[in-house]
Formats: sequence, C-alpha cells, structure tokens
Amino acid sequence: MSYHDSYELPKEDEHNVSPAWFERQKQRPVESHDPSLRDWLATEVDALKAYHDGHITADEAALSMTHPLSMSPVPALGGYSDHLLAVDNLWGVIIDALMEWPSTRVPEIFTLLDAIAKAPGKIHRGEALNHVGEQLTWAKFPYFGMAWNESTGADIQPGQICRQYSDATLLALARKSYLKGKDIEAQLVAKHVLKMNEAMIKLIIRALEKEIDQSDEQLATDEATAYDQIKLDFHIPAVSFMLKYNGREIYDKVVTKGLGDWSRGQMPDEAREFQNGAERWSFWRRRLEELSQGDFDDEVKAAAQASLEYMSSVV
Repeated sequence: MSYHDSYELPKEDEHNVSPAWFERQKQRPVESHDPSLRDWLATEVDALKAYHDGHITADEAALSMTHPLSMSPVPALGGYSDHLLAVDNLWGVIIDALMEWPSTRVPEIFTLLDAIAKAPGKIHRGEALNHVGEQLTWAKFPYFGMAWNESTGADIQPGQICRQYSDATLLALARKSYLKGKDIEAQLVAKHVLKMNEAMIKLIIRALEKEIDQSDEQLATDEATAYDQIKLDFHIPAVSFMLKYNGREIYDKVVTKGLGDWSRGQMPDEAREFQNGAERWSFWRRRLEELSQGDFDDEVKAAAQASLEYMSSVV
C-alpha cells in the first residue's frame, strides 16, 4: 500500500461522516477464532456512530465502548498478546476517526478520549496486565502508543515517502496525510494520550540542526539515504505542530533539563554541540528565522514563522 492510501482523508467541505465509514470499521480485520472480538467491535462502532449523530453524549459513548471489555475475560486464544487484541481493535477505530473524520469533527474524538480515560473498571476484569504485572486501566490508554505507531507508519521518514512517488499530485496527498498525522500526534501528546518520546525530540533536532545540502533536495537513490533526509516541507510543519501544542514541555526538556538524561548515543547524528540547552534553543530560533525569511516554499516559511511565535509564547 502506498503511503497516501493509508487513510481516506476527508474533503475540505465535508462535515459529517458517511454511514459507509462506520460499516467499513465493522469489517476491520480481527482475530477470527473468538467471535467476541467481532461483537465488541460492532458495539464500539455503533456507539461511535450514535455519538457522531448526536444521539448520545461522550460519556455515554465511552461507557458503551469500554464496558464490554471491562466486564469480559481475556480471550483465550493461546497467544502472548491475547490481552491486548480487543483494546487494540478499539484504538484502531479511534485512530481512524482521528485521521479520517473532517477537521471540524475531530475535537469530538478528543472529547471522547477524555471520557474514556474516566471509564470505570479495569480492562478484562483486571486480567489484562502490562509488562510489569500491573492491571490495565482506561485512564492510561494502554497500548495506544503502539497502535498509533503501527497505524500511522511512525518509522517511515519523509524522504522515504518521497521515494514512493513520481506523480506530484499523489506526493501532495501523501504529504497531507503525513502532516495530519503529526498534527494529531502533537495534540495527543498535549492531552496525555501519548507520551512525548525520544523520537519526537529527535525529529526537531534533526529538522533544525542538520546541515541541509543538495542531497536532501534530491530524490534518494536508496532507502537508507532517504531515511536520513530532511524534507523541509514535511519536517518544518511537523516541528510547528509539536511546538504549538507542547512548547512548554519541549522547553523544559531541552532548556530547563538540557536533555541531561540523554547519553551522547541517544543524540541523532545530525545534532550539533552546544554548551547548554539555552544555546540550543537560541540556535533553533535563528534557524527558524532563516527559514521564515529565505528563499523557501511558502508553507515552510509560514510554519517557521508560526514556530517562532510558539517558542516566544513559552519563554
């Protein structure tokens, strides 16, 4: 599957989600050896549609979507991941809604996530445990990060996306999908559904500290080269989303703590040497000022300018 086909992005003038979308969600691949998984999925999708249509509240939808999993045992399928199959199906529906619903309706999904965090009960009656043996609760959105990374292709880098396309229209669609994912991801971090991880900080460091040269502008000849490329029209808007929603947390990690808990080996190869975090923050500002004023794509310039404003708001 090509990158742009991963999600069916809505048209700009759409406001409602078609009934066909909900029917497609009911047909998501599930483990076929336990009919409960398919039944739970159908219940979850029906509740989401009722919520979308305004027939029930977010709290009512959250209860309908979580209660069957809270009250049922772990499916006995003999696998090491049986305890996360059902919750992974639920997160898959939520993630598709975040990516495919019209932008005017996406806030409703964040409201629903807030309600899910307050849902009573433990997942699979407390039988579902994490890697250290703790019972899984809805408040911590267990395994959501794993589902998000798998669904959005988190390991695929912009240079690799560019290698997939010779058609400019399809590349534009792929870029739109990538940036919507980065926008949503930044909001998920701000709402504590996802944790800010090392990869998110590394993306900013690579985007703003790498010495951009002609090799970044060209189409890479192999996947390894493509992985390391910086594509400004992808990376700078992605940076702006993270700074928009999480500027204070980034400042605390980079400046206040100075990435002091990072080893040299954790730093990306593109990272520059700085005396302290404040020096790194100042360099980022200078780089963004260059990008906002230089001979760059208008969207790059706009994203750089927005990033500067977000940085100013937290200092």
